[in-house]
This record gives sequence, structure tokens and C-alpha cells, in this order.
Amino acid sequence: MLITLTFAGLSQWASAQPEVFNRDDFELRGPVRSCTVLTDYGEERFEFDREGKLLKSLTRYSDTDYEITHYRYRDSILTERRDEVYRDGNFDKSTSFAHFYQIDTLKARGDLIEKIISYDQKFAEQITYKYDTLGRIDRIVRVHDEGIDETQILFKGYKGEATSEYLLNGQLIKTIRTSQKEVSGASHQVELRKDYFQGIPQKAIEEIRDTSDRIVEVSNFTFEPSKEEFQLLSQHKYAYNEADLMSRETTTYYKMDSGKPKVNRVSEREFIYQTDGRTPANWIKKIVTPQNTYTTRKIDYYQPLEEQRADSLPKQ
Repeated sequence: MLITLTFAGLSQWASAQPEVFNRDDFELRGPVRSCTVLTDYGEERFEFDREGKLLKSLTRYSDTDYEITHYRYRDSILTERRDEVYRDGNFDKSTSFAHFYQIDTLKARGDLIEKIISYDQKFAEQITYKYDTLGRIDRIVRVHDEGIDETQILFKGYKGEATSEYLLNGQLIKTIRTSQKEVSGASHQVELRKDYFQGIPQKAIEEIRDTSDRIVEVSNFTFEPSKEEFQLLSQHKYAYNEADLMSRETTTYYKMDSGKPKVNRVSEREFIYQTDGRTPANWIKKIVTPQNTYTTRKIDYYQPLEEQRADSLPKQ
């Protein structure tokens, strides 16, 4: 599956540039040049520059069916993303797209403009991200074949909570609320996202992150119209090992009983890693128990750059 480029924390954006993926997003450490992941449908390959930015991703389903994404930068800022699709060994121009990013430098806090064009030279859409005086995205204008859509983002704060409301053409489609929660004497960040359809609540997801920005708990809710309230469906809790890798996932499923969520069943998965023995180490095999499934990775590293000896430098 190709990586979908998104914009990090739209409600809390502070800089006018698209999100850049790096080695950390793939649980990779050190001077990794490429990482190939063997999957049940084929393989995924990721290539990075020396600084760790993602340069290329490849998803291969077979020798003739695969997808490639190229990332191009200028001064560490992403300027282009090209998604190329190959089917039966042939390049499919109609489903391959180029994304171009530019900043309107005529404004003090320039808008970010994303243009999307297919490889057969057909315009797909243009998205303009507009900023408020604090540098947050507060308006998104999308121009496409069917017209113009505008998303307005409203920011509210109350007693340590920050809420962002997303209105598509004037209709509420999403809210994001962030707050802090004390857990064992440490402050954890809580983010609650609610989705709406035609202004009616549909579902919600609550994520809790610890002081190391690791997700430690995720709760899923569905909206029950007859009771006009969200009901808990499942809760996932995560534990990590000393290497900051996820070691255990505990999932609790709920059902409603007399108007209250009751535990229906609990499942648990543990993750065991085999590393490559380097410093810092990367995992090359992940085993999931009790299912006894596994994922393997092949990792290639950059060689250290040779330092010039002092006597080899040109004399002044």
C-alpha cells in the first residue's frame, strides 16, 4: 500500500510545509539507506537520503504489478511527490499523479498550494491551505472537476482543552479535542476525534500518548442515535520494551448491557523482535504470538563518509 501524504496536525500546524516522512516513521534507526519489508501480498521498499528523509517507496504485488512514489525536496522542504502505477508491466498514465507544492511568497504568511495533475496531463485538483495569524491552517480550498469545496477550521479553548471544528461548505464534518491527563504522575496527551455526516455524529476515536509521544491507548466509539450518545466499542492498550518497540497489545471488546458498556471479550498479542546486532539496532524479524505470524525486513545502510586528513586539505 502506498504511503498517503497527509498534513501533520492540521489543527496545530505551525509551519507552511507538507509533512515529510523520515526513518523514524518506519521504526528505523541509524544511517539506513533502504528497508525492504516482505508482506503476504508482495513487498514494500523504502529508500532514504543520508539525513533520513524518505526519497522513494515501492509497493510490489507481482513482477508486473507495482506502485512507486518519488519524493523531491528543496532545502529539506517537499516540493514534489510523484505516484506511478504499473499494471501488467505497463505504466498507467491515467492513474498516476504528480503533486506539486509551492508557497505563496507574496504574503507574510504564505498560503501552501498543492496542484495534482495526472501523467496524461489532466488536471485533477488544486488544494490551497490558508493560515491564520498564529500560523495554523484555518481554511482549505479544494478546486476540482465538480466545483469548489471549502473547509473552515475554527479553534476554541476552554480550561486547558483545545478544540478544532472542521466545517465543509458550512457543515460540521469533524472535531478534534486535545487535553492533558495525569497518569502515574506523568502528563499524557489525549486527542479525541469525532466524525460527522450531514452534521450528525457517526464515530469517535480517542488516542492517549505518553511523555515519549508513544500511543498507549486507543478507544473506538460509535454513535447511538436513539440515545444520542457515543458508545464504547473497543479499547486497545499498548506496552513497549526497553528499545521503545511495541511489545504487547491488549484489546478489550465491549457490548452494551442496561445502557452501560460491559466487557464482551479480551484478546492479547505479544511482539517478539530479532535485531541485526548493530548499534543502534534495527529489527529484522517481528513475531506475533499467539498467532505465530511474522514479518521480516532487509535493511541496507549508508557507509560512513570518509574524513579528509588534515595534510590532504589545500593550503591557504
